[in-house]
Amino acid sequence: MTGGFGTGKSTAANIFRELGAYLVDADELARDCLRQGRKEYQEVVSAFGDRILDRDGRIDRKALADEVFSDIDKLSLLNRIIHPGVIREIESRLKAARVPVRIAVIPLLLEAGLESNFDSLIVVTANRETVNRRVSESRNMNKDEINIRRKAQLPLREKEKKADFIIDNNGSIEDTRDQIKLIWDKLISKSKQ
Repeated sequence: MTGGFGTGKSTAANIFRELGAYLVDADELARDCLRQGRKEYQEVVSAFGDRILDRDGRIDRKALADEVFSDIDKLSLLNRIIHPGVIREIESRLKAARVPVRIAVIPLLLEAGLESNFDSLIVVTANRETVNRRVSESRNMNKDEINIRRKAQLPLREKEKKADFIIDNNGSIEDTRDQIKLIWDKLISKSKQ
């Protein structure tokens, strides 16, 4: 499952989890890679310097985001450091899960060229106004910060073209849940084939 920045991937993932899906979240794994003591932590600090560290020597994710989302080369470098370990962990966890529906939530799935690793592609979408409102409320980001993050990803229309399923997350949580239940039924049916 993928989508654009702020489209509601986490909300959709939680609904799938409630229905019984096994989920693995690439963002959570990436955060784990940035913990002190990890190989990726050392590589990121070497690449971006002490300015991305807080007083306790932890990577300040906002400082790192400010550093990389305004420079495509820096973002690419960060992805080259973090993605290999995250991808290995996703594959390992999905393989070990013993449920019919297993979902990897990967915001940069298409950007990383990973779509062929999965049976189905679910794209969560929402319009610009909805994303701006939700992200400004939940993450206290302004439109410029949101647009910088949005520009670092493929346009939603491109992601939708490759999707097997699209979740339109512009409406209420009930609307989203209804769409996900329909997708769930199809995924369960597909898993029995």
